[in-house]
Amino acid sequence: MHFNFLLISPPDEGLNHECKLCNQTFDSPAKLQCHLIEHSFEGMGGTFKCPVCFTVFVQANKLQQHIFSAHGQEDKIYDCTQCPQKFFFQTELQVPYS
Repeated sequence: MHFNFLLISPPDEGLNHECKLCNQTFDSPAKLQCHLIEHSFEGMGGTFKCPVCFTVFVQANKLQQHIFSAHGQEDKIYDCTQCPQKFFFQTELQVPYS
C-alpha cells in the first residue's frame, strides 16, 4: 500500500492515521501527509524544496499546499517498480505494502 492510499482510512479506524515509516500517529490524513513530507527532507537543514519547480519553503505544510495547487499528476517524478503509480516524494515509495 502506498502513501496515497494511507490518506483514506476506513471509517472503522477512527482518527488514527499512522506513519508506516516511524509508527507515529496523526489525527488527520493531511497531518500524516505533511509528516511524510518531513521524512523526505530529513537532514536537509529545515527547508523543503518542491521536487518539480524547486521553489523552497520553510514549512512542510506550505510545500504540501503548493504541490496540490500548482502541480498535477503528470508532474509526479518517482515511479513505483511494483505498480504503475507515480509519486512526488521518494518516501512515498518506501511505505510498505500492507
